[in-house]
This record gives sequence, structure tokens and C-alpha cells, in this order.
Amino acid sequence: MIKKFILLAIAFIVLVAIFCGIHYTIVVHYNFSENPLIVPKMYLIIGLITLMILQVGCFVKIKFPEYVGFAFMGGMIAKMAVVLALVVVNEQIKSNVVQLIISYFVILLAEVLVFIRLINLKLKKV
Repeated sequence: MIKKFILLAIAFIVLVAIFCGIHYTIVVHYNFSENPLIVPKMYLIIGLITLMILQVGCFVKIKFPEYVGFAFMGGMIAKMAVVLALVVVNEQIKSNVVQLIISYFVILLAEVLVFIRLINLKLKKV
């Protein structure tokens, strides 16, 4: 059971790393930002928050499997609040809002894909 959750987390990390690499390459190649190193930082921050939400989703899957979707929705709202707070607080992120929006929605796509696999995961009753 733990192996399945670790595989989901690794799949999420790999997806985010691939998306981050593609996004960073595009930003550097086309010079979309004066500070392209902010892109991996945004992926790291949003990715870690999402990884914590995924851990909560795995815990909910074990204890209350019918409420995994609610864990996803609640985590998504909490993550959105943290990202909006980052925009208000950090000047570098404020000047790169477009890159933040792209990274947020790309990570949201990865999160949705992983949560769909989590919801469809069959656990053995002990």
C-alpha cells in the first residue's frame, strides 16, 4: 500500500520536473523574463505545497476513501490562497505573474492526473 503512494508521489515529481524543464527552456530561449531562475523556484514552491496536499489525499484515501475528492478541492483552495499571498509579498513573483500562472496551472494539471490515479486506486481491506 505504501509502495503505491510512493509511486504516485514519484510520478508527480517526475511530471513536475519535466514540465519545469520545458517551461524554463522556453523562458530562457525566448527571453520571456529578465530573471528566468524564478521559474524553477515557483515550480519548487508550488510543487512542495502540492506534494503536501497529495500526502493528505493519501491519508484520506486510507481512512475515508470516499472523501479523496474533497481533500483535493480543499487542498486546491488552500494552495491558491498561498500562491495569491506570494504574489502580494514577493516583488520578483509580482513582476513575473504570467510565469506564475503558467506554472500554477501546469502543476494543477499534474495534480489532477495524480489525484485521478489516487481515486481509482484499489486498496486491500485488512
